[in-house]
Amino acid sequence: MTSVLLKPLFFTYSGSSGAARTRSVCSSAFAGGLTHRMFQLKTDPLTGKSEWIVIEEEEGGNEKQTTPKALLATTSYLDMLNDTRRNTAYRLAIDKTVTKPCHVLDIGGGTGLLSMMAARAMGLYDSKWSSTSNGLVTACESYLPMVKLMKKVLRANGMDGRICVINKRSDELEVGLDIPSRANVLVSEILDSELLGEGLIPTLQHAHDKLLVENPQTVPYRATTYGQLVECTYLRELHDLVHREAEASDGIHLSPSGMTGLLGIKQQQFALHCDAIKDEIKLLSEPFKVFDFDFWRRPESSREIELQVRATDDGTVHAIISWWSLQLDSEGTIFYSTAPSWICCPSDVKELKTNSLCSWNWCDHWKQTVWFTPRSGLPVFKDEKAQLHAVHSETSISYKFKTYLDNKEAAQLDLQTRDCQIVLSPERNALYGDGAWRSLMLNAIEKALCQIVHPLCLVADDSIFLVIAVARLSNTSHVIPLFPGIGKKGANYLQTVAATNGYTMDRIQFLKKKDLLSNLQDSHQRKINLFVAEPFYYGNDSVLPWQNLRFWKERTLLDPILSKDMLIMPCRGLLKACAMCLPVSW
Repeated sequence: MTSVLLKPLFFTYSGSSGAARTRSVCSSAFAGGLTHRMFQLKTDPLTGKSEWIVIEEEEGGNEKQTTPKALLATTSYLDMLNDTRRNTAYRLAIDKTVTKPCHVLDIGGGTGLLSMMAARAMGLYDSKWSSTSNGLVTACESYLPMVKLMKKVLRANGMDGRICVINKRSDELEVGLDIPSRANVLVSEILDSELLGEGLIPTLQHAHDKLLVENPQTVPYRATTYGQLVECTYLRELHDLVHREAEASDGIHLSPSGMTGLLGIKQQQFALHCDAIKDEIKLLSEPFKVFDFDFWRRPESSREIELQVRATDDGTVHAIISWWSLQLDSEGTIFYSTAPSWICCPSDVKELKTNSLCSWNWCDHWKQTVWFTPRSGLPVFKDEKAQLHAVHSETSISYKFKTYLDNKEAAQLDLQTRDCQIVLSPERNALYGDGAWRSLMLNAIEKALCQIVHPLCLVADDSIFLVIAVARLSNTSHVIPLFPGIGKKGANYLQTVAATNGYTMDRIQFLKKKDLLSNLQDSHQRKINLFVAEPFYYGNDSVLPWQNLRFWKERTLLDPILSKDMLIMPCRGLLKACAMCLPVSW
């Protein structure tokens, strides 16, 4: 089964009394005999169904643990720990900040690396250390398997007992109950590629309100987000379905004229390795600063800003590429940036000097982010100023060009189309606009339909493309879409685009799989003679190809209602692999 790691829920009960109770568990001091139950969500690739499984773990000195060894294998911790530039920057900043015994709080402790850096800077690693020392490092981590790993790491480094590990979210900590006093220093790394997506703002707000002294020292000290206007055909293909569909000119209209908001991608920042496409990118502006976030003071929940961005060349803005820079010390001498390789980053620290400061290590835990410009992009001319409105909430940053704020654009997605709007991933959106892919699929469907007099077609996945293709290419066909993911919204969508695509809804029948089996198993009913899928299951875009076995499973389960001479597409799959040398990811 494919493991999907979400925020775990914990249930703790006493082995002696058997009385169950629900709460988060503090792992700094447990009574013997406690058992932890962690609920982990797993998805079966054969059925697409998700279920919660229970993992039980005995606490205490007992090393007999039932946690699967592969539980952490799918995380990005190893990649992050191999980021030498990040580790060096944090070590230098912590050494500069923690210069005397104090209380250091590490929020989101992970493997314990930053906590150990703080303990060493304070002298807690010294052989002369005693439990009566004034210094204290507290690491809080909500994910139980990571807490257990952290304890092993601390033990291996001779630092167990010198760092207080608490298995709680930081907003569950209480001074006087979990920690003895407010902390003087905060170290943290609760950052994602967009900066805010892991809850940085609410975490800092609670920490300043409840856990930190007034005017604390923090590592990092400040974060700044930047953006740059770019033209790029590849990025355009990821979001501009309307114009790519017009270029394909094959008669299929997934995004009909006047209904451009009906099908598309979500307006958000998408993480992407922009260095991989730098040769395809035309820069249309200098980098511009968007927002500053100070860790040393309580942040605001939201802000907005109007930016005047001067174009440095003629072109079409297809996207805004964004990144962030951390100033780790208060003096402004130690920096870490997620900027692409064409951006030079500031640094006065000798240990961080390099010719290509922002590309020491290839890393996957932090990338740049891309915000797509609506439709085919915004035309700009050299020295012209683009009016950009930037907003941040507690968890995200968004952009909007003033050009797209007029009432016509805002009203285009009216109340009727909202009920049938389908949001796709950029990759799926790009595939639906790919003329070569569309031609291949249409040719295969047309060839299959030529062999069947009265097609009764079952579309086993969430492919709106295949439903429209079959209905349009054959006037005698009847189509049954299962739509296991998009459901009723898919039915509403097909009705909305029916006239544009030349079919009527009386040839499309919506049945759930259980109803399909009961209806078509009747001996007087026709059986399915065309069984198709891309396969595409809505919400499972991240599933690896060799794990996407659901189509195969569906075909097997529906065998009683399939005719003996049924045609199936795809009829065969071939998995290929090649050996590669990737030193940067090892």
